[in-house]
Amino acid sequence: MPDSWRSLLMPLINEAQRYMTLDAELLKAVLADEPTYVAREVPPPDVLIVVLDRLSPAWAARILVAVAPDHAEIYLAACVKARGDSVRHELTRLPSTFPRSLADELARYLSDAAQASRSGGVVR
Repeated sequence: MPDSWRSLLMPLINEAQRYMTLDAELLKAVLADEPTYVAREVPPPDVLIVVLDRLSPAWAARILVAVAPDHAEIYLAACVKARGDSVRHELTRLPSTFPRSLADELARYLSDAAQASRSGGVVR
């Protein structure tokens, strides 16, 4: 490479190299932001219905969107008309996805409430 090119290209190469190195502390910080509750198992429909019935329509809708969107119609079919209409109204107002940390906490709540429901307890 001619010397005249080298003097023009070296500042660009040096700048590009800054973006190619990994900062170990930054990488750890990014990886630490991973959710601690990744598994989002949905309880069987009968348990899901019991758990959601204990919540307000707004919170039932949030759990459905965040954790069990494929089970929304099952739940709505099991509701009395007034509750089903309220939950359905809330569903139309919510975004289709939630921030990961909120979805993880709602999944954790659903899991804990389902476990308590199976054992006869109540989670609040």
